[in-house]
Amino acid sequence: MKVLVALDGSPVSMHAAREAVRLFTSADAEFLVINVARIPTSWIYPAGFGGVVAMPPRELQQLAEPSEVEVSAAAAQVGIEDAEVLTDVGDPVTCICAAAEEHGVDVVVVGSHDRGVLSRLLDPSVAAGVVRGTYRPVLVVSGAAPEPTSDAG
Repeated sequence: MKVLVALDGSPVSMHAAREAVRLFTSADAEFLVINVARIPTSWIYPAGFGGVVAMPPRELQQLAEPSEVEVSAAAAQVGIEDAEVLTDVGDPVTCICAAAEEHGVDVVVVGSHDRGVLSRLLDPSVAAGVVRGTYRPVLVVSGAAPEPTSDAG
């Protein structure tokens, strides 16, 4: 079984990754971890005499390229050892769905932030986009894991 885990380092994605390990490790799963860096909105910069020009694609890619070492370290932190690490730059939904197809995964695991309607209008849900963007099964893990409480009493 191949499991693609979207991991951006946020508490929600880390929680989703832990759930993927908990659910699929006994199924002798092969884990792939993907981190997609969004293209920065400041893709233009000032030029002489008040004009603006587009940032060259190579510079843009270097500005946002996620580090495989960092992604691998985050995966190891949640218990995913020796995972194939995929990094990309662009729209997370498009990149995650393309990776799922390219690697023939059996399930995609994504975290879902608990945000309000206005926030979702300004920044659409990656989880919802992945559900709509692929025919493969998608496990959406809602929210971050609760902080452990100590019973000192």
